[in-house]
Amino acid sequence: MGSDTTDAAPEDREPAISADSLALKGTRGPVYGPHTFTIPEGGITVLQSPPGTGRTALLLTLTGRMRPTSGSLTILGLPYPKRGHRIRKHTSIAGFSTIDDLDDALTVGDAIRERDTWATPAYRFVGRTTNDRVDEVCALMFDDRPIPTAKTVVWDLSQLDRLLLQVSLALVDDPHILAVDDLAQVENLTDRAHLIDRLAALTPHRTVLTTAVEHVTQDPTVSHLGLATSR
Repeated sequence: MGSDTTDAAPEDREPAISADSLALKGTRGPVYGPHTFTIPEGGITVLQSPPGTGRTALLLTLTGRMRPTSGSLTILGLPYPKRGHRIRKHTSIAGFSTIDDLDDALTVGDAIRERDTWATPAYRFVGRTTNDRVDEVCALMFDDRPIPTAKTVVWDLSQLDRLLLQVSLALVDDPHILAVDDLAQVENLTDRAHLIDRLAALTPHRTVLTTAVEHVTQDPTVSHLGLATSR
């Protein structure tokens, strides 16, 4: 069993996720695990391990989007994969390459309208996205950064603003658990600090999961879960 370690494990909060000997194996060998850990509700938890150790696959498993091959996993009190459909209703992901990528040719308004359409009953028409709707969706994550207009093309967004938009879109469903892949995809350290600050602003109401190779911050609201190397 992998000896996973955490530098912060509050005992006064209920667990959002509990994993016991959780592992995934592919045709070429282990992808991740076995891992045993508990992630409490609220706060940011950074899954920390070297490159090539399956951090992204593990995040997808912890949000009910990739089945493990062994071990047990409980998410929001529900067993996975048995209750996978219900779990996915309460989890969202952002910043995952090839999964929630934004088309460079779309406008910000197009991206938000597309997400609103998915979140709206089929019988209800979703009209053109206004700047007011963009502000409503993006205000929490952008904070004091200029919010793009509905007509801004995704191609023109900075690295940080693109990811902030992806997170904003993921929050449309008001998830209990939000997973954001790889903090290092925001290369500028000042921008990365802004991202962590805005993710921290979400934690009074939800649990945030993300990944990194190294220790990323001294922020006391962030827990680093060191993952043992697969075997």
